[in-house]
Amino acid sequence: MSSNQEPMIKLQPGGTAPILSYNVPEPTAYSGRNFIDIQFPDSYFTPSTVASANAFSSQASGGEASLTAPADENASKSLSALASIPADERVSPSLAKLTEEEVLRMEASGKKLNLYKSMTGALTYNFVDNIVGDEQPFAAGTPSLAAGRLAGLAAQQPIDEPIPTLRPIDDGTGGGDLPDPVVVSVYISSPAANGTINGAHTGAVFNVYGNASVDSGDAAITKVLVQIGSGSFQTAQLGGDGSWSLDNVTITTAGQVAITAKAYAGTKISTHKITVNVTIAAAPDVTLPSLAITAPAPGQFFSANGAATANVTIEGTASDDRALGKVEISLDNGAFIAAESSNNYVNWRKTISVAPGNHTLTVKCTDAAGNVTTKSQTLAVDASPPSLAITAPLNNAQIAGTNSKGAVIEVTGTASDEGGIKLVEVSLNLNPVFIRASEKAPGDWSSWKATLSVTEPGIHIVTARCTDAAGNSIEKTVSVNVTILPEVSSRLKRIILVESYRMSSFLGNYGAGRTIKTFSLLPGEKTKISIRSYTQNEQTAKNASTILDSVTDEIADEFEKSMGNEQTDQKNYKESFEYKVSAEAGASWGWGSASVSASASGGTNAAREQFARNISNSTQKHVARASARRDVQINTNYEEKTTSGEESALIREIENINVGRSLNFVFRQMNQEFITLLHLVDMRIGFFKVDMVNGVEKHTYKEVTLPQLDALLAEIILPEKRTEVRNSIINQLTNIFDYQDKHHRFVEDTPFKDENGNVIPLSNYLRVKKDYVSTYNDEASGTKISVPGIILAANRHVLRTEGVIVEALLGQGEALDNYSRNLQTETVREKSLKNNMLETEIRMKQMALEILESRDELAAKLYSIINPSTTEATTEEAAETTTTLTNNGVLI
Repeated sequence: MSSNQEPMIKLQPGGTAPILSYNVPEPTAYSGRNFIDIQFPDSYFTPSTVASANAFSSQASGGEASLTAPADENASKSLSALASIPADERVSPSLAKLTEEEVLRMEASGKKLNLYKSMTGALTYNFVDNIVGDEQPFAAGTPSLAAGRLAGLAAQQPIDEPIPTLRPIDDGTGGGDLPDPVVVSVYISSPAANGTINGAHTGAVFNVYGNASVDSGDAAITKVLVQIGSGSFQTAQLGGDGSWSLDNVTITTAGQVAITAKAYAGTKISTHKITVNVTIAAAPDVTLPSLAITAPAPGQFFSANGAATANVTIEGTASDDRALGKVEISLDNGAFIAAESSNNYVNWRKTISVAPGNHTLTVKCTDAAGNVTTKSQTLAVDASPPSLAITAPLNNAQIAGTNSKGAVIEVTGTASDEGGIKLVEVSLNLNPVFIRASEKAPGDWSSWKATLSVTEPGIHIVTARCTDAAGNSIEKTVSVNVTILPEVSSRLKRIILVESYRMSSFLGNYGAGRTIKTFSLLPGEKTKISIRSYTQNEQTAKNASTILDSVTDEIADEFEKSMGNEQTDQKNYKESFEYKVSAEAGASWGWGSASVSASASGGTNAAREQFARNISNSTQKHVARASARRDVQINTNYEEKTTSGEESALIREIENINVGRSLNFVFRQMNQEFITLLHLVDMRIGFFKVDMVNGVEKHTYKEVTLPQLDALLAEIILPEKRTEVRNSIINQLTNIFDYQDKHHRFVEDTPFKDENGNVIPLSNYLRVKKDYVSTYNDEASGTKISVPGIILAANRHVLRTEGVIVEALLGQGEALDNYSRNLQTETVREKSLKNNMLETEIRMKQMALEILESRDELAAKLYSIINPSTTEATTEEAAETTTTLTNNGVLI
């Protein structure tokens, strides 16, 4: 918690729980182990002999240890193990209650006694199979899980034209009279301004006529230029009398066109401009309309569904550059019938009845000018179902399979239809979901096959369904009798990842939960209440205990049993209790298996994920069961009862002091949230093998630390396989993913250092990283919780507590008549007036003291006039004070 963060309880509106604004981690932790069997082939291991097994057992010392014990331990050894427990050893209640008769009875049924330390550190027990089975464990996960996790940017410039300099023209003639100014005029006589020019669809052709003249001055018309629209200026033919013309002007675009004429006489220019309207006749329509058939598809089959004909809907689109006229449909060169359309045949459709067989559909589209486009395609109506046969398996065939893989049913058959087969599907036991079969070749269903898997023995029904191109279908079924056989594995040697876990629980938010009692007190009423909680009874308190907030042997045993029930492979989980070198090894929380390689760690990560899920499920069930037992009772009976025994109740008296309204009480039980973190804290390597000695199974288990891995591999793995096995194991340890799928390298290869901190050459060793910490961020409370190792699961659990919160609500209805209400008002007014009088007296006395201290005679006279009685009392007090001072020899 930060230094500037103040503790505060916030009462939320709407009756929600109050929340503490900070959280101080106070963990409750349990420890356990998980075993992951790495499935290396037996051929990787050195051959076993009786002598080597004995030597193997005798080499255990220091950080490694081994345990060799024949699988047929008799009952006397089990009883000896019980008798050898030291007197100061703490044992669980269940072990303390274990009797010799129970041990002998379980021994007779093929079980043997197994001692181990529980999560609380108390010695406890369970019974495991006396003969270890060799069932092939299921490989958790696939390398693809790790592979998926690891598989892991000349705008145009303005033209600055120079401004021309105007200079006077010096023609050398000197002075003299100025000539008359030259005035030029030009006009367009034809076509008329604003007139209309009509032309064919190829364009309007016309002549432009006009006249140009010099009205004054000494000059002559030299040329006339004419511009049509925005085109270039063209030179018109100039006549001797000033007339001009521009012949064969052609305009191909309809609309308004400007005609400009410019007449030139020396340096003088005259311009005339008119506008004419040009109309162009429409070109004849010779373009064929466009037509498309969108449904049905070419060659599509339709099913008659047992009827004499099938209704087929023909749909399509059409378009034209001018206008569409109609769309018509013909079947098999029959009469054309009009299609239906709501948008002038842009989209059209027509439903027709078609008899079984092959047909040709013709669609004709005609535009407004009579141009026609036709489209044709084929369709077929199939009224017969396809032919289907199941060739294998035969009806009532016997099929066998194993426990791990189940029975595989290979289904084969044939199918045919004149219109073609769409697909063949199969299903098992009348399942409505079918699985597509595999055809002989794309589009060839003359023969097909499918594979089904069955894990349960007994009679199973195989259904094949064939659907032809028209949608007609047919089904065939056969029954098979499946037998599931036990399987035998030769995996007698195993390398095991021994993972140590800690489950730590931290306090989260705390707030009000369910309402457990409500009652009301009438005005002026008193009552006594008693609060009885689950912790006031010893047996109830034990039943309500959890691993989140207490550490007891009883709840540890209960939780370990629930974890065992979550295991999918019960046989190998029970066998994992033998993966220990002594009873100090601790509890087994889980067992998993993984197929591994030097390049993938998906198998072990999948096993860890399943282990974390099992622990989370067990914790959830355990917490829910305990929370349901945490009852708090509020008793509002008016009678008192005396109880004997250890259980006691808290009794309190409450009273409603209101005289006109009821007082309502709501009791709510407080809830505590816990944050539970499952984190991996250590890693070791184990080796387990089964040898046959004189026809008796002999189990040997050895466990070493990571620095001893090379020595273990040198002892149990063939030389040519050691590098591969070591790389596989190291790959599992350096690629671990947490609960957020984040990658972690949990181990490191580090050297030793001398006293000066220098690296010692060739001293590297493998170890779990020191002080490796993971942090969990609690967004609700803003707390960061750090724990050692890698967090594999983070869950929140809410538990009821013995705390009770009470809310008092004043009733809204008033139970007083007018007289009582006025009487109550006058009583309050009387007390208020008395208080005002007391306040006035206090102020007057304070004023008298101020007058005495200031010796203000005028103020004293005024005060005596206002308060004569108070003045006399004050004068007497002053006289007494003066006399006292005189007796002491001092006169003020």
